[in-house]
Order: sequence, then C-alpha cells, then structure tokens
Amino acid sequence: MKGRIAGVVLIVCAVWAGNGVGVELVNPSFEDPLDPENPIQHLAAGWGTWGGWMNRETGWVPVRSGHCIVGYHHFRIGDTNSSGLFQDVPDVPAGSVCRFTIQACKDHNTWPASVQVRIEPKGGGAPIAARSYTAEEIRLNQWTELAVIATNAERGIRIVFEAVPKATGKRDGALRFDDAALAVFTPTK
Repeated sequence: MKGRIAGVVLIVCAVWAGNGVGVELVNPSFEDPLDPENPIQHLAAGWGTWGGWMNRETGWVPVRSGHCIVGYHHFRIGDTNSSGLFQDVPDVPAGSVCRFTIQACKDHNTWPASVQVRIEPKGGGAPIAARSYTAEEIRLNQWTELAVIATNAERGIRIVFEAVPKATGKRDGALRFDDAALAVFTPTK
C-alpha cells in the first residue's frame, strides 16, 4: 500500500512540476505476433525475451483486454533460471520520471519465487529501479498492477518484467501478464 501511495504522489508531483511525454510502448497488450503470418506464434512483436516458457498466448483466460496475454508456464519450468520480456523505449528524455506497470494474475497453487518489474538503461544493464513481488501479492484469477518508478539519467530506457521460479519442490500453475503501460513525465526547467 505504501508503494502505491508513494507512486501516486510521485506521479502527481511530476505532472504538477513537469510535462507528460507522449511515449508509447509497442504492442503493450501482446496482441501482435512477431510473425504476422502466424497469429498463434508465441513471440510478441516489439518485445525481446529470455528463458523458457514465457509465451504470448492466444487461448488463455482471463485476459484483461484484447485476446492475448503473456503466459508464464511455471508448471513446465525444469530449472531455476528466470524468464522474462523486455522492450527498449529510445525516446524517453533524460531526467524523466518513468512509471512502468504491467497487470498480472496467477492460477491456483502458483508459487514462483518472485516476479520483478524493472526500469533499466536503454540496451540493458544495472537496474535504475526494480521492484519484486511475491506470489502472495499477486491475486488469484484477478488482475494485480505491478509497478516500478524511476528517473533516468540518460535518454532512453528498457522496461522489463521477469518471473523467477520456485527454487525447489514441485512447480505448479501459471502466471498471466497483460496491458503493459509506461507513463513518462519530464521536469520543467
């Protein structure tokens, strides 16, 4: 709760003292496949990926908007390596207050170690800001907003969401992700 209040206060202050910047994410609801000729393809256009079983899904429900989501198949993960998606956003001016959000929900008995949302420098690198969420913080079959806020020192950012599997024991269930969003505000001089 404190994190949400701090986020709202930070955004309100940034809007009051600066200007919103018209920066849009590519394919924020994962509707478009990487290959338009293959509408059920598991890769989402505009997004890079790593790890296993973090796929664009066309038949999973619930969806928050549209007809696609990104599904994390926790029940299929055979090791402790993380999986995630990222997108570089090159047009974010240096010194901007950035708020990245993504909606998430989980299946019954889904207990990954964590889900992390991050803002990194464009091209990747040490996080400018990161926030980890436990499985307990993500609601069962109801959308939960995951958010992180950062101020970038250089032009451009990378947004990231990552699932870290349970380290030991049986891995059950799945996570769903939908409706990534980025709000960017630049301070006035």
